[in-house]
Amino acid sequence: MENGIQLTLDSIRKESLTIHPDKAKALGIINQQKVLIRFGIQSSPIEVYTSYDLQLNQARLSSDISKKLKIPLSCHFDIQQKDNEIQIGPYIGILAGYYQKSVKERLDDLLDYLYHYKDIRGAILVFSLDNVDKANHTMKGYLFNPVTNQWDEGTFPYPSAIFIKTGTVSSEWIKHFQSVMGDSLFNDFYLNKWSIHKRLAVSPHVKAYLPSSILYEKPSDIYSFLKQYPNAIIKSINASKGSSIYKISTDEHNLVITYPKTGGTDKIKFNNRDEAYSLFKKYFEEREFMIQEVLNLITCQNRTIDFRVITLKDQQGQWQVMGMFARHGQPGNILSNISPMVKLGEETLKKVLQLSDSNVEVFMQEIFHVAIEAAKAIENTDVHFANTGVDMAIDEDGKIWIIEIQHCNPSHNIALKAGFAGLYYEILKTNMLYAKKLAGFPNNLSISP
Repeated sequence: MENGIQLTLDSIRKESLTIHPDKAKALGIINQQKVLIRFGIQSSPIEVYTSYDLQLNQARLSSDISKKLKIPLSCHFDIQQKDNEIQIGPYIGILAGYYQKSVKERLDDLLDYLYHYKDIRGAILVFSLDNVDKANHTMKGYLFNPVTNQWDEGTFPYPSAIFIKTGTVSSEWIKHFQSVMGDSLFNDFYLNKWSIHKRLAVSPHVKAYLPSSILYEKPSDIYSFLKQYPNAIIKSINASKGSSIYKISTDEHNLVITYPKTGGTDKIKFNNRDEAYSLFKKYFEEREFMIQEVLNLITCQNRTIDFRVITLKDQQGQWQVMGMFARHGQPGNILSNISPMVKLGEETLKKVLQLSDSNVEVFMQEIFHVAIEAAKAIENTDVHFANTGVDMAIDEDGKIWIIEIQHCNPSHNIALKAGFAGLYYEILKTNMLYAKKLAGFPNNLSISP
């Protein structure tokens, strides 16, 4: 039996919920049974009544309980009975920023996550940290109204689960929410690139797919690295999207520094090692950069190619690859994520590597396996991880490499850029269905007739 319901107000009875007798039977509840009703983190005692006047998917909730628990009647809910509780939900929070002003500017874009609302259902609240009342466990925010397809502003109790869709959130905030809601927040952490590399490097499943890398701690590190490798990439462990990335090589007594983001190159002459060290100190702050070998990646029409592998947890809590897209960078640039052309990954593999359909399938399965193992390697370091884009590449010898793990509010717009709107909305729905699971409502939940 479908477990969806539409609530209406009961202005006569107090502390009550009235449902169709068949719904009550499926829930394992008898007429006039006393139970708790739960919405989000709040609950209240009620008495359940049955009435054939209602349709199977209708329920009447007394106005005092609706007001007390702040249950929005505009939403379409699932209903379930668990441990002598009637649970109404899901109730999902989307943490979209620190400040209300910035969150308000994102509301139109966040509607994309409710494109498949009929499969998600429940109350979806977008909020900012500056409007959270820790003492009273309430938050001012914007609740999705499926009737108008708009956001209704108001103050609401804490949800059952939180999908973090913003930059870094302090550990103080994370610990606060966890103390109230338990382990129902996901992507609740920030790790810099070096921290991620260290976690991947100890995984027996993925360490072979990592480029040789070290943390920059002193100028001699670069000198020693260039003795081992002819070129090096030096990148900030915190910056993203190509900022603060340098390619360094030596040319006799010249140090050649290339700035991939702009395409510019400096050739600097030095007479001895001390001069080179002085230059490194000028450019690079210790322990803020990492040094990595330069990979000879596959190209197409002089465009460097890498792959974004969208990897998410589904409504059963299992990692799945939702899509793989190839980014073809600007001609002559070693970076592929600066204003790239985006194509379907399978199409690029077939064209550039000249593989048959069956060999492309084998290649893709290995890429997917590595992406999922990389996500698991991060997850196994005591963080709640469920939403990522794994950036991977293939060198001229056909070897697969992990470039980066995007975990801090990763964007999945690349599917739109590639022309796959349907897949884009399916990806966002999968994010929300995982949040629904955390809120206590697995997507495949049904009640027996």
